[in-house]
Amino acid sequence: MNESLYPFVNQTTYDVQALSALNQMAEATVRKEKSRRTKSLCWLLGVAGLVAGAYCYPHQSLVGSLLLLYGVILLLVAVSWKSFQLRSSLRQLQRGMRECTYEFDEDEIRCNTEAGLTRYTYEQAYAVVSNNDWFAIFFDISHGIIIRKDGFTVGDPLSFKAFLGQHTQLPIQEI
Repeated sequence: MNESLYPFVNQTTYDVQALSALNQMAEATVRKEKSRRTKSLCWLLGVAGLVAGAYCYPHQSLVGSLLLLYGVILLLVAVSWKSFQLRSSLRQLQRGMRECTYEFDEDEIRCNTEAGLTRYTYEQAYAVVSNNDWFAIFFDISHGIIIRKDGFTVGDPLSFKAFLGQHTQLPIQEI
């Protein structure tokens, strides 16, 4: 890699902190409605499972026990939604993808990892989100990349924000 060829180069490690930030930014923006519906459904079915289990238990203890267990599991998922999402993200992270060097030029985004090179065009971007420490670029509601603001080796976060807005033609959502 010849860093002088790219106006922006960033090193980001996909660790628990990065994946947690990515999930938080997704839940606040691109997955807001889906997350709300899923959590509400977990609460509703969890309570229904507890009520049905309590009702069935005296007559059919096996069915009642299973419904109670089902209700408890769904309520635990609803209560620990953020942890559930984080564990799911960690499982989906492919081997060799933890350390990413992002290179941004006029035409595309390159992500270099031990697993290989991934290319994205700016037209593929679905949403761009920013907070105090991170930028996230989402390509759909379940796929995105996260960029650590203090990880720039070429360029700076303020110039990058303007560059990103211009090249994606999307508003940068601040959370």
